[in-house]
Amino acid sequence: MNASANRVFISYRRDDAAGYAGRLEEDLERRLGHGSVFRDVLDIAPGEDFVAAIRTRLGGAHTVLVLIGPRWAGGDVAGQRRIDDDNDFVRLEVSMALDSSVRVVPVLLPGASMPAENDLPAPLKPMARRNAMALSDANWSTDIERLAASIGVPSRRPVWPWALGGAAVAAALVATWCTLRPGASVDAGERLIGHWSAEVRYDWGDRYVERFEFKRHAGQLTGTASFLKYPRAVENLKLDGNNLHFETHSQESMGESTKQVTHSYAAELRGAPPNEMLAIRLQSSGGHSSTKPLEFEARRAAPAASAPR
Repeated sequence: MNASANRVFISYRRDDAAGYAGRLEEDLERRLGHGSVFRDVLDIAPGEDFVAAIRTRLGGAHTVLVLIGPRWAGGDVAGQRRIDDDNDFVRLEVSMALDSSVRVVPVLLPGASMPAENDLPAPLKPMARRNAMALSDANWSTDIERLAASIGVPSRRPVWPWALGGAAVAAALVATWCTLRPGASVDAGERLIGHWSAEVRYDWGDRYVERFEFKRHAGQLTGTASFLKYPRAVENLKLDGNNLHFETHSQESMGESTKQVTHSYAAELRGAPPNEMLAIRLQSSGGHSSTKPLEFEARRAAPAASAPR
């Protein structure tokens, strides 16, 4: 394990800030090294006790970043919110962090404001007195530098190609040529890595540009997929040749009833770089009304600061 492992613990609600958590983890690990950031079940081994794992990771943490989005509390009515439940994992993470000697930093995401002390359950009230920082899509890089500096993470220094040794440059060129030369075989998982976007028209007529991001974390393929422009964590991802299957989840409310909706994606990677595409079929289930499967195509997209994450 790296000396800096578990230096930063990211606490967040998955249906509120999953995309931002993944993006933040990636940027911080570029500065601290692989394995230096702990983020939810992706870092917990199958069969490991979740509460015990959280307690252990918090014990090794230097800083806890509490990501607060518009749905962080998990509801609008006090006493009925998820954050008011003693068994809520977000509440458990934050309360354990506040009870320890670790530094706790509230991080406000777009559309969110710092909860007032009176709006927090008793174990979380001390968080209202912690100085909060904000992250925005438009100023992401600047905000990350400011956040990293505030928790003692050194700034990233760019390394220019001519500063590398000749052997390293030659090796990079050979690797690039081997990947791009005609007939080269590239694993489908590696071809998936990166950003994709698709225009999706939903049953009720609205159109949204949805974004997908795939990356490797601890040797496993993972990522995010947006639904109604809001990024959701990819779960149960399976890759069989050029065929990809995964799920995301969201919540749907009607009156006092809230249901968890499962979004099941089946995709096929078609074509070859640079004209490859993902043919996607999306089926949502578990909500208050039935929906028809949607079919659309996703194509390569450059990451942009203004993109919804």
